[in-house]
Amino acid sequence: MQFTMRGIISKIFKAHRSAPPGVVISETDIDAVLNHLRRLPYRTATPASWDRQRLLLLIRECIGKKPVIGQFNEIAPGVFAVIKPMGVDLTNYHDSHGRYQVWLMIRSWGTDLARITDL
Repeated sequence: MQFTMRGIISKIFKAHRSAPPGVVISETDIDAVLNHLRRLPYRTATPASWDRQRLLLLIRECIGKKPVIGQFNEIAPGVFAVIKPMGVDLTNYHDSHGRYQVWLMIRSWGTDLARITDL
C-alpha cells in the first residue's frame, strides 16, 4: 500500500469535517439553571441528581448531533441556550480546538403586567 502526503492530509480533513465538534457547558451555568428551575412555583420535588441528568438530556436533545454556531433553543421554562465557539467570551483565547460551548440564559418567571411596553 502506498501513502502520499496529499492523501494523508485529505483523509485528515475529511475526518475533521465529518466529525461533530465537541460541545461543552459551564458548570456555573448548569447550577444557575437548576436553581432557577427548582424555584418555579409549579415544580414538583425530584432528586437533585435527576434534575441535573434531565437538564443535560434536554440540552443534548435541543442542540442535536450537529450544533450550529448561533443556534438558539428553548430548553425549559425561562431557560434558553445559544451555541458559541468555545472561549469566544474570553480575552486572549484564540483557539477553540473545534469545540462549541453552550451558553445558558435565564429569564425570571412572572411578568409584571403593570410594567410592559408596546413595541
